[in-house]
This record gives sequence, C-alpha cells and structure tokens, in this order.
Amino acid sequence: IKFNMKNFITILFLTAGLFLNAQYYSISFVNVPQENVAEFERLETTYWSKVAKHNIENGNQINWGLVSRVGGGSDTWNYAFINVYETAEQMADVSVWDPKSILGIDPEEISTNHLTVGYGVTHWSVKASIQGSGEAAVWNFARPANLAAFIDENQKLWGPAFEKDMGGRTNWGVGQKLNNIEQQYSTVMTWDSFESVADAIKFMNGEFSQPQVRNSKMADINPDGFTARIIVRDVMWAID
Repeated sequence: IKFNMKNFITILFLTAGLFLNAQYYSISFVNVPQENVAEFERLETTYWSKVAKHNIENGNQINWGLVSRVGGGSDTWNYAFINVYETAEQMADVSVWDPKSILGIDPEEISTNHLTVGYGVTHWSVKASIQGSGEAAVWNFARPANLAAFIDENQKLWGPAFEKDMGGRTNWGVGQKLNNIEQQYSTVMTWDSFESVADAIKFMNGEFSQPQVRNSKMADINPDGFTARIIVRDVMWAID
C-alpha cells in the first residue's frame, strides 16, 4: 500500500466512547479494490466482528471497529481496523483470533486477505481522551519536533479546553505511536469525532468555532503542522 502521508494514521479513532479504560490500540490499514468492497465488508461484519465480540466478552480486548476512508485514491488504504485494549499483553496476543474455536468456521473460509492488495499495522498508546458518540472522525497525524511536549500540551492545555467547549466535536483524543516508527512516518495522532461526515467536513472548513487557549507553544513544538488529515466513517463497531 502506498501510505503517502508520512504516512499514516490511524483511527480511533476514533469514535463512540471508544477508549473507556483503554490504554492501547492498533490500527490495521488495508487497500480493498472497489470490486471487492461488498464481499470484504460482508465477511468482516458477518464473521470477524463476531470473533471480536467474543474476545471482548471474554476480557481479551475492549472494542473492535471497521472504518472506511472518505475520499482518497486507489493507491492507498481505504479501510482500517481498530482494535482497542486495556493492556499491552492483550494487544500482543494474536492467538485469540481463532474463528474455528469461536464460530466453528475455518479461518480460510472467511479470510479477506485475497480481497486486499495491501496491508499495514501500527500500534499506539492512548495519552488523552474525551468520550462521546459519533459516526465520523478526522484523524490528524503529526511528527512533532518535541514529542513529549506535544503530548504534555495536549494533556494539560487542549484537553481541559475541550472539556469546557468541544467546538462541535463529540469525541477527542491523542495517541502516541509505539511500533513501526520510521523517519518518514508520523509519531502521534489526534482525533476529532463528529455526528456525521458532513460535520467533519464543516470542521475541516473552519465552520465550527473553536475554544481559545493561552500560552500554547504548539507552533514551536510541531512547526510542520499535521502531516496528514483524513476523514473516516464508521462501518461497524463490535460494541456500539
């Protein structure tokens, strides 16, 4: 997959009260050709979502979601899976993805690998979040000059400001990338969730007033701004 964003996401993300008790999450990006989209969504929402729900009910993870990218081209990812966890041990345990023992179905029968032409996985930790519902989100990726300061300012300055005035958002958060870190890729992401894709587009167009903060040093902390900003919409969450 050509992740032409330095590159990615991400995302979390992220919507719908997603990070209650969450400490970690993974994002798996896939490129699904248009002719395979219907079958890909059918298999994922009919079968793999049930495997995820079983894992959630048995305390192996917090949530699972499938989102689709709004816009973009045929040479990059157009779907992403989000798996949310309470511990690193949960995130590292891939043995729980066993449809044979959970559903009585061989994994080859419901595999979607043949329906994709590219795949990439990143792992993240949740650094701050404000819960809320929503069916669309803006994923913002960055590679700040000072990673620790970026997280600290979001936790201590922007987070409290959004708690008072969400500026049209229904959900907000910050994540730090833990794995697959390379010079050309982002090291952090933030997410702004909204009730609809239309609201997300309006937000990107500056149509929502935003809370004002004082003493922000973000221009120095992240002088290059966001490396990518992507709107995603929910396809399905295992736990709404």
